[in-house]
Amino acid sequence: MLPKRIVALGSSSIYGRGDDEWGGFIHRLRLWYESLNTRFFVYSLGIFGEGTDRLIQRVAVESAPRRPELIILYPGFNDIRREGSMDAKNVVSLEVFMSSMEKLIDEAQSLSPVLMLTGVPFIESKTMPYLQSNSYYLSSDAEYYSQGLRDVCAKKGAMLLDFFQLWETVPLEEVLHSDGLHCNALGHKLLFEQLKRFILEQYTLQA
Repeated sequence: MLPKRIVALGSSSIYGRGDDEWGGFIHRLRLWYESLNTRFFVYSLGIFGEGTDRLIQRVAVESAPRRPELIILYPGFNDIRREGSMDAKNVVSLEVFMSSMEKLIDEAQSLSPVLMLTGVPFIESKTMPYLQSNSYYLSSDAEYYSQGLRDVCAKKGAMLLDFFQLWETVPLEEVLHSDGLHCNALGHKLLFEQLKRFILEQYTLQA
């Protein structure tokens, strides 16, 4: 049976950054999902630039009043950035990131089943630095942290939709915004289609 209430938390991608047509893949999910049943609701709780520490603070407080039957979490890559130079340390170490992911999943699982989403690959030539800022995003870091998230999900028994692997053969220039980091409208459409398929497959198997 499909969950009646879905809560999605994360940062700019959950918010819909880069999709100037339909407001992002979670908003696209809402338009489709809520059309299936008048009792179905999708809550999009994205905050631009949010890191894992803030996400942990929000997950229970903002999810509980909405009585979720599924919580979707998209930590993204805000934690992997390096400030000042490509040789600087990540703003959040891999060890701290994985520990935080465990805590995040524990908080969310106390309320409902959890579906974690990895970030999508990005165009490194456009993120070194990102938009003429002091922030640097390395593809190798994204790979390490995505694997860390896979390991945590396996340990905690959380569902995982691995966009990072699914997008290995996707032509990034076609699906990413001009900033090279966020999805454009076509990219958000693809994320939505993959998320829609995953939800239907998971809950059909459980039925």
